[in-house]
Amino acid sequence: MSPRARVAVVVVIGVLMAVSLVAPHIGIAGQGIGRSLIPAGLLFSQVQAAAVGPYDPVLLGLGINVGYLGIGLHQLSLVAGSASFWVLATEDINRWIYRIAVASGWVLAASAPIALTGWSLIASSGAPALLGWAWLPALLAGIALIVVGRRSRERIDRSWYVTKPELQ
Repeated sequence: MSPRARVAVVVVIGVLMAVSLVAPHIGIAGQGIGRSLIPAGLLFSQVQAAAVGPYDPVLLGLGINVGYLGIGLHQLSLVAGSASFWVLATEDINRWIYRIAVASGWVLAASAPIALTGWSLIASSGAPALLGWAWLPALLAGIALIVVGRRSRERIDRSWYVTKPELQ
């Protein structure tokens, strides 16, 4: 892949990560809609299943917890991914930042189906669940981080203890 193509792909990944940060997430009607990642996380950390209404409290509580897990994984992977995704555009890749970038891609890709499962559980409890579309750019950015990261593996910088094992 040419250097320009690598930079273009990294820019697209960065844009997808930024869009997934500000796009609407899952929520519960009447409890305030988390329009972006941080308000959605605050909503799910403070909402109580018994206070939402006359819905199935066990299923609603499980849905709130699973939804919050998906949002939390999304937040964690955005922090780690934002600190490391740029390395995929460079010619020589540091092995540890590379690993952080690929791991954050896996976590970001996994956060989308977990958040969708949380939304599904909330909706099946009878509560008016709202589904935003932030899961889609999160899933696409995660898959792109994984694919581009795996293809960039041969550009990892080999340090002295790999090229000169007798020094170990």
